[in-house]
Amino acid sequence: MRDSPGAREDTGVERCADVDLEGLLGAARDALGDFGRAQVGAEPELFLRAERRLAVEHDAATGTSVLNAGESLLATAKVGRDEGLGHAAMPVCEAQDLRRVLALAAEPWRRLSKGPAARASAAQGTERGDIPSGSVAPRHDASSRASSHATTAAPPGTSAEVSAPAADSHGASRNAAPRAGDVSALGASSRESSRPEEAAEAGGAASPNAREAVPAGVANRVRDDASRDAAVSLAEVSSPRGPPLLRPTDFAERAARAVREVVPAGVVVQAAVLTQVASWCALVHDGRARRLDASSREDFFVRVETARGAVVDALSSAPALLDAGLPALRARLTEAVAALNGPAGAVDPSLPVVLCPAVAAPLVAGLAWLLRGDVVAATPALARAVGRKVFPSVLTVEDDPAHSGGTRARAMDDEGHPVSLLRLVDAGRLMGFLHASVTAARLGSAPNGRGLRAPGELPSPEALNLHIVPRGDALPADYTELVARVETFTTMARPGTVSLVAAGWEVRGGERIRRLAPVELDLSVLETFRALRGVGADLTFFPTADGCGTPSLHFPPLLGR
Repeated sequence: MRDSPGAREDTGVERCADVDLEGLLGAARDALGDFGRAQVGAEPELFLRAERRLAVEHDAATGTSVLNAGESLLATAKVGRDEGLGHAAMPVCEAQDLRRVLALAAEPWRRLSKGPAARASAAQGTERGDIPSGSVAPRHDASSRASSHATTAAPPGTSAEVSAPAADSHGASRNAAPRAGDVSALGASSRESSRPEEAAEAGGAASPNAREAVPAGVANRVRDDASRDAAVSLAEVSSPRGPPLLRPTDFAERAARAVREVVPAGVVVQAAVLTQVASWCALVHDGRARRLDASSREDFFVRVETARGAVVDALSSAPALLDAGLPALRARLTEAVAALNGPAGAVDPSLPVVLCPAVAAPLVAGLAWLLRGDVVAATPALARAVGRKVFPSVLTVEDDPAHSGGTRARAMDDEGHPVSLLRLVDAGRLMGFLHASVTAARLGSAPNGRGLRAPGELPSPEALNLHIVPRGDALPADYTELVARVETFTTMARPGTVSLVAAGWEVRGGERIRRLAPVELDLSVLETFRALRGVGADLTFFPTADGCGTPSLHFPPLLGR
């Protein structure tokens, strides 16, 4: 198999956060079987995510490093579908936590499903003690709290949430690329939230006593509606069996060496962080347990100081490939430092503009956000434009999970759908959108393998390696070339508009003649791409722009508007 960034691996170990993952899958199938028999029509599912993380923050001024390592295991439960659904998440320390998280998800689902009659029936069932079957009371013992080795992005306690499919704005506001914040155009959902005090105490990372909580053999005896002693099929629970092992050898020294190799001489390093992450996820529903992915990656982020602001850049790849990307990162930082240090003049607003990849990347991330199914569902005009030529012929947009330069690779999404290359814009013609199951259903489309989850959340549409396909179009003789982006708090304070501060050079006759002071750009994503005149050949992917990739982009004058 080709060694691509984040590629699936079959060599991960079966334990994470002191829990046997093979046993946990069997326990999850048991818990769903019991729950489904007690709650007819609930359509429950469990999503399990295990993660190992190793991070080192290097202080270039002192030459010292701080190393952090940890493991986490999180379960997310979903109950219900049409009338409304319940959703809850909590860290897993033992098999009983799976029943706890299902019970939490069931509470809001019952409030929304089928009105007062269903709630009355649910109340009667609770009095009989059969809703949900096999559930347990929240724990209050010390083992439920976070242990010293857990460093997880999961909530410290538990949460239960509800969203009505007819008004699901949750996905767009949670992960709107690029960090757009809440998308007010999507409206409000009927989602409820409850955070029981007892449930908060039940949450926590792996406890020291969890090793015996899930016996290794439990996966061999599971239950479904057909048989209470059915074996888990290898076809249903296929490899990989756990998150790959990390590679901590000389990790701190590698971070220090990366700083030395990428930062130009004399430039102040404000922050440098090298991270290894190995993750594994599995989906259990309909009596089946499916391992979806096991992957590992390394990320290297660096922030440097210039006379006119900070510049942030990064690399993300499979661990064995990160070092190969360091020369390109150094070239970008050298270009940025040269543009932001030294005498500079004002821009000529009459000149066309070329955005080099580091400046164009947030604009492409804004386009990825615009092509998400949850955003499109709230934009009827865009949904009706499929098949029409919306953009100039020079624009082709693809999302390719197998791209050799990309930062993320998956075989399946977090809903179990296979992923493949998507051509979203073909020579200016709008071809389709990024979909999770819920957005595909709302727009009458098929899921296309882009239903991905943030920790503890429900799936929402998200790109993997979305990029503009390079062309190598010729540049004009005279133009404004913006090569460096100054770090700002956000690039999309308003939905659909990207805000940038960028600097570069004035080019005359193909030669740089003077440095330009940083300028502010507020660009409507849709209107800016409609004005696109040319696309370069220098495709680059950026972890700092949600993993999106772009070559240099040529536009008409943008700075005098």
